[in-house]
Amino acid sequence: MILKIKETIKNLHQWQLALIVIILNFLNSYIFYVIAKLFNSDLGRGFNENYTINEKLVLFVIVGPLLETVLFQYAVIEICKSGKMALKYCCLLSALVFASTHLYNVFYFLFAFVAGMLLAILYVKGRSVKNAFLLTLIAHTIYNGIIFIMNVYFP
Repeated sequence: MILKIKETIKNLHQWQLALIVIILNFLNSYIFYVIAKLFNSDLGRGFNENYTINEKLVLFVIVGPLLETVLFQYAVIEICKSGKMALKYCCLLSALVFASTHLYNVFYFLFAFVAGMLLAILYVKGRSVKNAFLLTLIAHTIYNGIIFIMNVYFP
């Protein structure tokens, strides 16, 4: 079963994998939203009210995904790979570092860990460093953009 899933993923086009990662990230978000509500908590997305809508757009949809892709996928994974670390451990470390910067609460940390793992896997599955970076950046930007629209227009 696992081998069949691996083979299917290997045969996907990169855009199909990116779309799957975006969809899985929404599912991830929903699951942790429900779990947080069961504990009378919130995901606490850090959507700070001290910023204007334009500042939020730039920070959340453009700057955030760009910096996070550079730091948490590109830098962490490429450094790990250059140290001959197995790719699964590169992805785990990338996800852990990604999640550690999203410490709004325990539920958001867990959500961010899964999201970071999905983005790391997407990065690793890129055919080249340039493609991997752009693919991960675009998927992260699309996800954050949709969340931004939902938070602003459908609170």
